[in-house]
Amino acid sequence: MKNDHMSETDYFTYLPDNALCDALGCTAFSTGYTRIPPGSAYPPARHPDDHHFIWEKGRTLQAYQLALVSEGRGQLQSAPDPAKVHEVNAGDIILMFPGVWHRFSPDPLTGWVESWIECRGAAFDRIFAMGLMPIEDPIWRAGSDAGEIFAKVHELAREDAILNQPALSVLGLQLLAQLCQSRGIAQQGRVRLVEQARRAIMEKSGEPPSLETVARDLGVSYSTLRRLFREHTGVSLKRYQTDVRIRRACELLRNSDRSIKAISGYLGYSSPFHFSAQFRKSTGVAPSEWRSRNYRS
Repeated sequence: MKNDHMSETDYFTYLPDNALCDALGCTAFSTGYTRIPPGSAYPPARHPDDHHFIWEKGRTLQAYQLALVSEGRGQLQSAPDPAKVHEVNAGDIILMFPGVWHRFSPDPLTGWVESWIECRGAAFDRIFAMGLMPIEDPIWRAGSDAGEIFAKVHELAREDAILNQPALSVLGLQLLAQLCQSRGIAQQGRVRLVEQARRAIMEKSGEPPSLETVARDLGVSYSTLRRLFREHTGVSLKRYQTDVRIRRACELLRNSDRSIKAISGYLGYSSPFHFSAQFRKSTGVAPSEWRSRNYRS
């Protein structure tokens, strides 16, 4: 559905359900392009009731929408923290989610140019469930490739949106793939940080460094490392260090003649008593009893 009163460049179109698109895991339901000049009223009062909004009330959609701001700047507010103001700059893509309240507007001094595609489908639902589209992070700092995809979206939508709906839906999937890749790289960086922490703790189980030292050596705060470690391993950083030390203690008890006191000092415990108490808590038996059951002569 095109608006006859739009300029040559501005357009929007809304599309029906499509069985083929549904089979692909993504159905594009809406696309559009709008240039908002500086000082213009926003949003323009020309969209269907379920998409139009006024600033005071905001809006909730029933699909995923990706809106590229290619020129200008503005702001976004979105649940779950509606009071937080997200800055939107040229090259950013605003992410909107089904059932999640939001509102946004261009800076009156700059206006902006917005492009959007609205999608529903299993692919978006699955990626959302995987945590790569957290509603707490509704701004995607997209690259130039995203702009090229939107240019193709506009070309196909202006040509014949109904006929090209499957192709438009595939372009929606391409944007989703780019989002996953960019967010995944950040995720991989966090995983790599956690693995480096695990290696540092394992390699230095004898006279282990403090966990604060491990964090400092990795270039992050202790609180950040502690949070990321629990998120990615399911155990606390301190619990992991304890488990590593206890496993190392078992190896020494089984394969060496070192005394309990010597093992305690080697593993960095403040006293043999502290070591024995933690060992018993972890294994259920005292170090001496564990050795008598497992010592290799």
